[in-house]
Amino acid sequence: MLLSTPARAIDLRVAVEEEVSAITVGSSVEARLVDERGQTLGTLPAMQPLTMAAAGSQVQALNVRVGRIRVVPSRPEGLVFVGDRWFRGAAEAFASGGRLTAINLVDLEAYLYGVVGAEMVASWPEEALKAQAIAARTYALFHWGRRQNQTHDIGDTVQWQVYRGAQYETESVRRAVEATAGQVITFQGNLINAMYHSHSGGRTEDIKVYGEEDKPYLRTVEDFDQAAPYWKWQQVIPAVNLRKTFGLEAVGELLDVKVLERSTSGRILALQFVGSKGSQLLKGTDVRLKLGLRSNFFEITPVGGAGNGPVTALTFDGRGFGHGLGMSQWGARALATLGWNCSRILKHYYQGVTLQKQIF
Repeated sequence: MLLSTPARAIDLRVAVEEEVSAITVGSSVEARLVDERGQTLGTLPAMQPLTMAAAGSQVQALNVRVGRIRVVPSRPEGLVFVGDRWFRGAAEAFASGGRLTAINLVDLEAYLYGVVGAEMVASWPEEALKAQAIAARTYALFHWGRRQNQTHDIGDTVQWQVYRGAQYETESVRRAVEATAGQVITFQGNLINAMYHSHSGGRTEDIKVYGEEDKPYLRTVEDFDQAAPYWKWQQVIPAVNLRKTFGLEAVGELLDVKVLERSTSGRILALQFVGSKGSQLLKGTDVRLKLGLRSNFFEITPVGGAGNGPVTALTFDGRGFGHGLGMSQWGARALATLGWNCSRILKHYYQGVTLQKQIF
């Protein structure tokens, strides 16, 4: 794999393994092993795996126990591996409560190579990839600036933004990151929380419906994601699964489900499960997450009920995939295909923002 090296800017601490009993690390080139005081513990030959284990609050490897062990490649082009994944930068492990966490210490711009390639299809239009790069950079810096006293700045899963390291790099992804180097999104001079999602089903969501602090740049806008794979979807959930998932035993036999509140975009905010012995209120977001639905932008049709005996199942006819906040990735793809540049795309999904070079 031929990898270019970006200019160094800000190092991120990305958690790539959390709460494990042991990990295997190594490097594509000879690497130094360093403890938390900066003392060299030894060298690790190229491609030789090193197993680290947790011993209480210490890391055990090479017959020593220390607070942290860092693997630092001897050459700039060197990569590190954690398990079966390859990363730029260095790798570090620390322990807490008998469990290990592995961190990739990586330059921000190099980190973005592994995010854009994991979050968006590398063959999509260049302006969509550039929009993704700017949004991902802004999102990472937003959290970096707020987690200086934490063990890591950001994770690598969909709970943050997906990061898969060097394997997901492509030439198109590197071009998009490098073409937008240092560019971020701000609102009234401050970095925004540049949230994004797969696609919204025709309209993005307003942050206020999640009970979060109002962010004027995260307001509902029209989406252009009709070509997305889950523009429309259907899922049928048996009533017995609902009872187990939500603990509906106290309401008796399920007789009906009522939608009590929707957001301005049309997403369900509150539901009422009506039973023979009572009822139970649930948030639309909880229903989505606990049932594994693609979004909370749905209609519900009971199977049974309404004089035909208890409800035996619920049919969910929905739209979109994700929380619906901020940029729609499939929408960005569609707009880029229509000739919109990355700035115009981002200013559509994040209202009232400015694009500028990194502000610190």
